[in-house]
Amino acid sequence: MHDARRVRRARGRRAAFTSIVCRQLVRGRILAKNRGSSVLMSAQQTTIITPRRGWFDLDFWHLWRYRDLLLLFAMRDIKVRYKQTLLGPAWLILQPLALTAALTTVISGIAGISTGGHPAPIFYLTALVLWSYFSQVVSTASQVFIANGHLFSKIYFPRLVVPVSSLLSNGVALAIQLGVALAFLLWYQLTGKVDGLSWRLAFFPLVIIQIAAFSLAVGLCLGASTAKYRDTAHMTPFLIQIWLFVTPIIFPFSAIPEQYRTLTGFLNPLAVIIEEGRWCFLGTSAVGAPQIAAALVTTSVVLFIGIVIFQRVERTAMDML
Repeated sequence: MHDARRVRRARGRRAAFTSIVCRQLVRGRILAKNRGSSVLMSAQQTTIITPRRGWFDLDFWHLWRYRDLLLLFAMRDIKVRYKQTLLGPAWLILQPLALTAALTTVISGIAGISTGGHPAPIFYLTALVLWSYFSQVVSTASQVFIANGHLFSKIYFPRLVVPVSSLLSNGVALAIQLGVALAFLLWYQLTGKVDGLSWRLAFFPLVIIQIAAFSLAVGLCLGASTAKYRDTAHMTPFLIQIWLFVTPIIFPFSAIPEQYRTLTGFLNPLAVIIEEGRWCFLGTSAVGAPQIAAALVTTSVVLFIGIVIFQRVERTAMDML
């Protein structure tokens, strides 16, 4: 009985959100802006869907025109994620703190793995904040066709809006967790264990942009694969778990032999990105210009491939689901 009620409520919420999206699209098309003044159009705008001319026909301006819908999806994800939970958004703080405490106790305390001379809690927390953002964006984007198939089959809008919205919704969690990391940094500054706030933090927005681009790139590739091969949906959590252990989160980047660091930047840009984040907070880093350049090249290539493949797959995705 209770299961049936939950199913009915879930279907009701899904139908309600679909209705909201439809109204938002219609409202956004009826209200046009002409040189700063709003003009009410007398008729609804007609959207003509035409096939793309090739693999590389990418219309980013088309995505920008649906920015209001992008924000709507982001707000939906935030509300749904912590709805009917006792602690609500407090989980955003408790999860990284609990994992930081576990790593500090087991990895640093018992196993004795070096943290490069930095206090273990802030060493792990700065990496976990970025890792959490990456894993959440990839998990959400990889399920885009499965989780939103009911919406895609009813109304047209750029499918790329949904995975891009996950960057914004998870960005809220990233901002809150960064606040916790800054509080730790201030505490260790007061105790004299770290240098504290520095001009290096001004470069952290560049780290966020880079990890957002790489997260979206991986998520789009996995999302396109999931639309055709359901095995990818089962493989993604396993892949993320493996990725955690091959990325310098529980160990410093300096533990990688110097002759392999640039290769690491090509094969695993996330390793370089996390080390850049640690540099912004803690000041020391084993990453140089060659590793940063390698990570940027791989991120750019994978992002381009991900967008092209995703937009190619979206044409026939609903026939395969």
